[in-house]
Amino acid sequence: MRRKAVIVTALVLLVGGASAAYAATGFNDYTGTSMSFSHGVGSKKKPVGVGFSQTLKAKSNTPGQAAAVLTHITVKIYGLVSNGSKFPTCDASKFTTLKSDKQCPKLSKFATGHVNSLLGNSSLTSSSRVPCNPDLDVFNGKGKGRLWFFFTTKSAIQCNGLTTGATAPYPGTVSQKGKYQVTDIPLPADISTRVANQPNFYGSLIKETLVWAKLKTKVHGKTYFSNVSVGCLKGKRPWTVTYTSTTNGSNRSVQTISGSSKC
Repeated sequence: MRRKAVIVTALVLLVGGASAAYAATGFNDYTGTSMSFSHGVGSKKKPVGVGFSQTLKAKSNTPGQAAAVLTHITVKIYGLVSNGSKFPTCDASKFTTLKSDKQCPKLSKFATGHVNSLLGNSSLTSSSRVPCNPDLDVFNGKGKGRLWFFFTTKSAIQCNGLTTGATAPYPGTVSQKGKYQVTDIPLPADISTRVANQPNFYGSLIKETLVWAKLKTKVHGKTYFSNVSVGCLKGKRPWTVTYTSTTNGSNRSVQTISGSSKC
């Protein structure tokens, strides 16, 4: 994949005093962000099923500190359309009671991945933080464009004693805005500034990888893919990822990474 990723905007809204470095560059560096897509251009008349992978990376712009906590992620992808309404859904209310997502229909699991993060108090000091490396599943949910994100672990070792169900599933939405598919993911306190509902317990993302499967189903004899391409831009698929972060739960930094991948 050929990619040119640049920060196209760095808007920092600060509450209280903050250093000039934060105001100039934002709290985190996200330039390790990348995406790649399976081959397929397609058109509105003849859409082509595609799968894709995304890698989100964050590191602090302040030496000795963990990355500022993410509170919102928005992903925009050119020429991609979701067919989630044609696929089975999973009831997220059962995730935490059953402490599992294995009860979900196979074709409702839209993406799988892994997260590397650090947990600790609000000081963000790297030396005081502990590793948390859970798996992440994404499911098709009931309701227009609804997605459910859910962390799982194979053992307590993965995340400093936290196991599957310690954090509740959190919702995202996928919609169409012009020629772009937009996936909007607000990150609740349960996985950001109050992890597992523990006060003053912050989660700092280091890396997240998600692979969105090219799922296929038939409805009334017609074949549908979970995501389809209806076009590219000069042989490329432009995309952006917008990150919102905080260092203390009240200040805010918004940065957008822009890239373009092969179709």
